[in-house]
Order: sequence, then structure tokens, then C-alpha cells
Amino acid sequence: MMRLIDITEENWLEVIFLSTSKKLPTISEEFVASNALSLVQAQFEKTWTTKAIEKDGIIIGFTMYGYAEQQGYYELCRIMIDYKFQGNGYGTEAIQLIISEMKKIEDCNDIYLSTDPENSKGKRVYEKIGFINTGKLVDGEELFVYSF
Repeated sequence: MMRLIDITEENWLEVIFLSTSKKLPTISEEFVASNALSLVQAQFEKTWTTKAIEKDGIIIGFTMYGYAEQQGYYELCRIMIDYKFQGNGYGTEAIQLIISEMKKIEDCNDIYLSTDPENSKGKRVYEKIGFINTGKLVDGEELFVYSF
């Protein structure tokens, strides 16, 4: 079973060492900011929720979502699955869990996300779930929206 869990004193170190590549995590990975950077960002920008992604008792990923004040919309800002667990459909399952959580936010009717134009695998997953490419670029990334 997959679930979103709080990042705590007991698991924060495990979360920041998750990586999308076999190399040590860096501040900016290939298609996503590091989990450490995201956790710091969420400390100062209070509109973000950070969660670890757990599958069968093992932390396999990380997400950050909430209200993007600068842009004025709700956003799935970060989603990553550790390289050891990729290719199993866990990203799709995690995004669906996140959407379920974001639907509980009273004034959230759309969820935005952006990704590097080179992230073809990610874009396929987003579109399969129901995100639509808006045709807009935000900071050089393609903007997608999921409406409900």
C-alpha cells in the first residue's frame, strides 16, 4: 500500500538522501530540485506541504505541493521517486494520491505542475493521469494543468 506520510525527526535524513540518479543527491537533480532544498523552501514559504511517499513501509519518494503565491495557483511543485524504485508505476500512483489530497483543499479546482521540456517520461505520466499541456512556459518549463 502506498501512502503520503509526514516528514519527521526520525525520517528526514532518509528523505533528503533519496535521489533520481545513482549519484549522490545534489541541490538540483536532472528534472527536480533536491528534497533538501524543497524542505528548506517549505520552512520559509508556508503555503507548501511536504510529504514522504511510502510504499509497503519503505520511503520511496518525496512530494511538495500547495499554493504557489507568486503564480496565484495550486501546484504540484515537486514529485520524485528514488531511482531504485522507478519503473514500477509508483510515480503515477503517488500523483493520484497527491491529487486526492489536493482535492480536499476548499478553493483548489485546478492543479498545475511544470516540467523541463526534455522530461519526456514525466510528461507521458502527467498526460496519462489527465494533466493537459497549457502551451505556456514558466521559467523555461512547460506548464500543465489538471482540472476537476
